[in-house]
Amino acid sequence: MNYQFDHLVLMARDQILAISNQLAKLGFNLTQLSKHNLGSSNQLCMLDSTYLEVLGWEYGTVPQRKEIADLAIGLDALVFKTNDAEQCFNYLKQAGFDPNPIQDLSRPALVNELIQTALFKTVRFSVQPITGLRIYFCEHLTPDYLWFDQVTKHPNGKNHLQEIVIASPDPEHTTDLLHRLLDIAMPQSLKNSEYLMDLSNCVLRIKPAVTLTVPYIEEVRISTIKVNTAANSKNSNLDQATQDLVINRNFFGN
Repeated sequence: MNYQFDHLVLMARDQILAISNQLAKLGFNLTQLSKHNLGSSNQLCMLDSTYLEVLGWEYGTVPQRKEIADLAIGLDALVFKTNDAEQCFNYLKQAGFDPNPIQDLSRPALVNELIQTALFKTVRFSVQPITGLRIYFCEHLTPDYLWFDQVTKHPNGKNHLQEIVIASPDPEHTTDLLHRLLDIAMPQSLKNSEYLMDLSNCVLRIKPAVTLTVPYIEEVRISTIKVNTAANSKNSNLDQATQDLVINRNFFGN
């Protein structure tokens, strides 16, 4: 398998509009509020080949999706792009993981002032392969209904998901599991016990955090253009070096 990163879920619970407004204040355009066939709602911040999904349910309603009902507001899930959900499912089974049956999703999407139906297939897990991280895979059957110029260009000029930072009490173990899960080239090991995983359209940085008991998504960096993160790996002030826009717990008031 050859996976790219697909999207990062920002769990909003019933605060979708509030969190989307915060992103808008940072200079991002967002898609209109839309509702999945499964009952959840979202707004998207579309980037060049990835996106941020502000996910939850509408204010004043109760959650209809059991698997997200108890999730906390914040940086929530890593979603990887697959071109073949069935092949992805079979690989995960052969690799010793326990994926759920393939799930069909759909939702209305406003495309050039016309309402279309965006279609997806997802491969999820009842028990996550890495405790502390929510991970699943997504196949886009109608990618042109998500990625088009009107939604991928933003007033702040940022449209590339440069890096996702994962803090872990055991970065080597977390990296090994991600490597086996994604079946990609060997990660780059850095001198400071960090690891870089290049997914071609985004880099995962796994860093040590000895005070944690399980890994979590610490922050995401969004840049104007794709930069060589490996070349900047010795720069501890990467946001100044690249003028990245950083979203972390502070964004949610945590």
